[in-house]
Amino acid sequence: MPAPSPNNATGGLSALGEALRHGREAQGLSIAELAGRLNMGLEQLQALEAADASRLPEAVFVIAQARRVASNLAIDISGPLQMLRASGPFQPQAARVQTSPAPGPAGPSPRPSPRPQILGPLALAAAILAGVATGGVLLRQQWLQQRAQPGPAGSPIPVPTAAQPAAVATSSPELVLRSQEPSWLEVKAEAGKVLFRGTFSGERHFPLGGGLQVLAGRPDLVQAQLGTAPSRALGPIDQVRWQRFSAPAP
Repeated sequence: MPAPSPNNATGGLSALGEALRHGREAQGLSIAELAGRLNMGLEQLQALEAADASRLPEAVFVIAQARRVASNLAIDISGPLQMLRASGPFQPQAARVQTSPAPGPAGPSPRPSPRPQILGPLALAAAILAGVATGGVLLRQQWLQQRAQPGPAGSPIPVPTAAQPAAVATSSPELVLRSQEPSWLEVKAEAGKVLFRGTFSGERHFPLGGGLQVLAGRPDLVQAQLGTAPSRALGPIDQVRWQRFSAPAP
C-alpha cells in the first residue's frame, strides 16, 4: 500500500491515527482503557484513530491530543505529525443553516382592494362589539334581579366576578454558550441531530428539549449556562470530551 501523499490532509491524519492505534495495541490496551487513563473522551480517541476529521476539532488541537496519547504510550509520532503539518490545516464544514430565500425583484404594487371587501371585516368587528355589550347588559340585569330577591338569612349575595387570567406558559429551558475567543464547537441533540458545528465565538442559545451534547476544541474558553444557574467553563484545556446537558427536574 503506497504511503499517503504529503499534500493530502486525509492521508496525513490517517497515518497519525494508524501510528496511535498500533502503539496502543502493542501495549495490549483497549481503546476504552487508554481513554480512561488519559481522562479523554472515548469518542474523541476513536475519531483520532479512525482519522475521522468530521468528529475532530481544529488541526492545532488534534496535534495536541495526538501528542498526549503518544507521550502516554511512549511512541514517536514525529513522522505522521510532519506529514499532517505539510498537508495544511483541516477543519470540518460548519453545519448548514437554512435561510429564507432572497426576495425577488420588486414588481408592480398590488391594486387596492375594492371598498366592499373592507366593509366585511368592519361589519364583523361591529357585530362582535355589539354582542359583548349586550352580554354585559344582560349579566348586570341578572345580578340586579338576584340582589332584589330576598334570600335566606345570612346568605351572601352572589356577585359576578371577573374571569381569572390564564396561566402564562413558561418558556422552555435553554443552554447558553459563550466564548470571547474563537473555539471549535459542536452541539447536537441526544437523538444525534447536529445543531451547530464550526468555529464559535460570541453567544448562542440552544433549547434543551430532550438533552444536548456539547464538544469544544478549547473547553476552557467556552462558558455554559443552564437556566438560571451560574455559568461555568466546559472543562480544562486538556479535557476535550463530550459534555451532556439535560433540563433540571421540576
